Amino acid sequence: MNCLKSIRNNPVPSDVFLKTTKLYYQMGKNEYYEALFSSNYNYISKNVADQDAYAFFKIFFSEFKISESRMRTLLLDSTTPKNNAENIYKNLVYIFRHIRDKSAEPFLLAVTEVNDLVRILFKDVKLKEKIQYRRFKQSTHSLLSKESSSMREKLEILISDFNKLYKDEMYEPLILHVNFIVDFINMNIYTSDKNEAIGILVFYILMLQEGFIVSNYISFFSKVHLYNDELKSAIAKCKFQWSEGLSELIPLVRYLIKIYTDIYFDLSNKARDFEYESKLEISKSDYVENTIMKLDEIFAKDQIRERHPLISDSTINRTLKRLQEEGKVRPLGKGRSAKWVKLIKTERKLNFQKQLHLNLGEKKDGK
Repeated sequence: MNCLKSIRNNPVPSDVFLKTTKLYYQMGKNEYYEALFSSNYNYISKNVADQDAYAFFKIFFSEFKISESRMRTLLLDSTTPKNNAENIYKNLVYIFRHIRDKSAEPFLLAVTEVNDLVRILFKDVKLKEKIQYRRFKQSTHSLLSKESSSMREKLEILISDFNKLYKDEMYEPLILHVNFIVDFINMNIYTSDKNEAIGILVFYILMLQEGFIVSNYISFFSKVHLYNDELKSAIAKCKFQWSEGLSELIPLVRYLIKIYTDIYFDLSNKARDFEYESKLEISKSDYVENTIMKLDEIFAKDQIRERHPLISDSTINRTLKRLQEEGKVRPLGKGRSAKWVKLIKTERKLNFQKQLHLNLGEKKDGK
């Protein structure tokens, strides 16, 4: 609890204050984004949840190996996990989908809620030692006798201290939550080497409920995965001299502001593309066909999804089936990852050098 106790003594640098202000400006568009994507929320949030589960697994459970094809299969509700790695991944998929379910009860920062989250994360995972609150030795009145105490009590105090500071409304929420989560990580609440992963997951959920709704529409952890080394470096600095109350938090704060700013920028672009597509007079299927005709001779469905993230898989599949019946494309193999080949030639835009040599009807040698 060293960070929360010393939060009053840690001034916020001017650059962090300025970047935070710009971030909150982007958050001012939250209502616009929610209204724009309201009819597609379930589809978008499910895809983003699956991306978050994938990236989170790669970041914090990298010692477990699952093939890419198997990870895609595990996204299906009917798929049963076969080992610890698959159970953890399946549990992550459930967690990230559940926290976006608007009909679900919100996550409350309480000891029981955090413990429930941990139980869900490791549900059906067979470990050498059961994950539980870590115990430590605590002195009693006697100089010789000692009693064992649980980190549950420490966690209750940490949450209580945080809630008091939160209610005072004297500290910027993102910075306050970073102080809380750094204390959580360094206290090693659970008998596991995954306290860091648990802490970051709790932080992510709390910030989502704090108003950082961008995470509903753009994958937060996919962006974190791109800058994973920076995250590890920032957390390492937070751990250094934490016990003395001298933890260096600003690098982690700067990192998180950068991540949220980046994904808000991505969301702005997604909103622009969505508005453009919604105003098109041609059907979505025709729009997909137009994109296919501009792809290479051999292409994959993922290339279509990248260009049209808001068009459903069913629309893409119907378009491919129609083009196959029309003799314009055919599949190369079977399965979700199968590629397709175009059976008709499409004109390609000439590059600059070829345009210089076009014969526009002029006679040679000036004739």
